Amino acid sequence: MDAIDIKAKALSQLGATEFQVKADLSVVYFDGNATEPTESNINDKIALINVQEARKASYLPLEEQFDLQYKDLLDNGTRWQDHIAKVKADNPKP
Repeated sequence: MDAIDIKAKALSQLGATEFQVKADLSVVYFDGNATEPTESNINDKIALINVQEARKASYLPLEEQFDLQYKDLLDNGTRWQDHIAKVKADNPKP
């Protein structure tokens, strides 16, 4: 996701309904917009979305995660839990 898409996603999640994010990341709200979130709320939401995107990119594909879980089941291992814990530790929530 690029910065414009992330900001638009943050605004939508914060309740904005009719707006445009410009190339310089400024926001134009249109008549009928439900809410205009504060810059602080927008920045907090953007930080959270960036963490979610980083985690999504770091997780193994589901097929590989299922394979780790199966192997862990066979030998009481913790490979899958270790993988999930590492992704979360490497990408902590703000």
